[in-house]
Amino acid sequence: FSSHSKRRKTAGMRRSISASSTFTFSSLSYLKDSVPDLQGNPEVLSFIQNYTSMGYLSLLIFLAIGTILTIIVQSSSATVAITLIMCTQGWMPFEMAAAMVLGENIGTTITANLAALSGNVSARRAALAHLMFNLFGVLWVMILFYPFCNLVEWLVTRFGPGDPHAMTNFIHSLDAETVRSITSDEKLTDSRLIGLREQLQTQQVAVSYGLSLFHTLFNVFNILVMIWFVKLYERICSALIKSPRESEDEEFQLKYISAGMLSTSELSLIQANKEIAVFSDRTYRMFGMIKTLLHETDSEKFLKTFVRVEKYEQISDRMEVEIANYLTRVLEGRLSAEGKNNIRVMLRAVSEIESIADSCNNIARTIKHRNDAKGHFTEEQNHSVEHMMSLTDAALVHMKDILHRQAGTRDDMVLSYNLENEINSYRNMLKNENIDNIDNKRYSYSDSVYYMDIISEYEKMGDYILNVVQAIVEKKF
Repeated sequence: FSSHSKRRKTAGMRRSISASSTFTFSSLSYLKDSVPDLQGNPEVLSFIQNYTSMGYLSLLIFLAIGTILTIIVQSSSATVAITLIMCTQGWMPFEMAAAMVLGENIGTTITANLAALSGNVSARRAALAHLMFNLFGVLWVMILFYPFCNLVEWLVTRFGPGDPHAMTNFIHSLDAETVRSITSDEKLTDSRLIGLREQLQTQQVAVSYGLSLFHTLFNVFNILVMIWFVKLYERICSALIKSPRESEDEEFQLKYISAGMLSTSELSLIQANKEIAVFSDRTYRMFGMIKTLLHETDSEKFLKTFVRVEKYEQISDRMEVEIANYLTRVLEGRLSAEGKNNIRVMLRAVSEIESIADSCNNIARTIKHRNDAKGHFTEEQNHSVEHMMSLTDAALVHMKDILHRQAGTRDDMVLSYNLENEINSYRNMLKNENIDNIDNKRYSYSDSVYYMDIISEYEKMGDYILNVVQAIVEKKF
C-alpha cells in the first residue's frame, strides 16, 4: 500500500512538473512570437539604435527601462524573459540588454517595497534591505560594467557556443531580405542562407547563455560582496524604519505575520512561532504592571496603569484570534504530519498564553476592588503575595525562554514541574494559614477574600504556564 501510494505521489508530481514546464515554454513561445520582426519594423529598430551609442548614458537609459518595465509587469522573471527574447531577435545590443537585466533587479525590489507598505515593521525592513542589497549591487557592477561584460563574453566564448556580442553586428551586416529569409519558418534551399540561419541560431544561443550567465554572476558576486555588510544594512534599516515606541506598542499589531498571502507552509510555521514568542513578551509586560498596581498609592497613577492592563488584555484577546486564524489557514495548506502536530501545539500554547493575560487582568481588578472598598493588606499578606508573585515570575520567564528558543528539553520540563509544585504547595500553605488568621482576627474577612483571590489567580497562572511548556516540550517525546 505504501509503495502504491508513493507511486501515485510520484506520478502526480511528474504531471505537475510537466504541466508547469509546458505552460512556461508556451508563454515564452508566445512572447517570442509577439516581438515584431526587424524587417517589418525598421522604424522601431532605428528608434532603439538612437539610444545605444551614447556610452554610459545609454546604459543608464536601458537600466531605467528595465526598472520601469519590471514595476509595470511586477515580475522580474517575465521581464528577463522579454529582454532575452528582444536581444535574441536583434532589437538591442548585448550590453544594453545586460543593463536592462540590472534594472530588472532594482524593479523587483521596488514592487516588494510597495507590497510591504501595508505590512509590519519586519516586513518593511526586509523589503528595504532587499532594495539596498540590489541597488548597491547594481552600483558597483555599473562601475565595472564593461570588465564584467568582458568576463561573461570570455566564459561564453570559452565554454559555450560563442561571443554574445557578435549577434547585433551580424544582423546589421545583412540586408532586409536576407534577414527576413533566415528568421522566417520557411524551408531554405540556398546553401548560403542555410549557413546564415545556422550562424544566427548559434549566435542566438550565445546571447541567451550570455544574458543568463550575466544575471547569475551578478547575483552570485553581489552576495559575495554584500554579505560582509549585513550588520550595516541591519543598522540602516532599523534607523530608517523604527520599532514602535511604548505608546504605539499598546496598539494591536502583529510583528511577524500578516493577513495577506501566506508564505510557504514551513516558513509560515516559523513566523507563527516567533509571533507566539512576542505574544508571551506582551503578557510578561502585563504581568509586570501587576507588580506596580499592588503597591501603588497614588490613585491617578494607579488608574493609568490599570487602564493599560485592561488595554493589554484586549490586545491579548485579538492576538489570540489573529494567530489562531493564521494557523488555521496554514493548516489548510499542504503540511507534513509533523507540521500539523506543530500547529496543534501552537494553538494550545496561544490559548494558554491568553489565559495568563486573563489572570493578570483578574488580579488587577481584584486589587482595584480592594482599593475601592478601602481595604488593605498587612505586611505579612504583602510579603506572601510578593513571594507568590516571584515564584510565578520565575515560571513565566522560563516559559518565555523556551518559546524564544522554539524548543525545550527534559530538564526544562523538570524545572517547570518543580516550579509548579512549589507554587501549589505555597498556595495550600497560605490557604490553611488564612483560615487561622481569620479566626485570630489578624485581618478582616473581606481583605482575606481579596487576598486569597489574588493567590488563587497566581496559582491558576502557574497551571497555564505549565500547560504551555508541556505543549512545547512533550511534542518531541
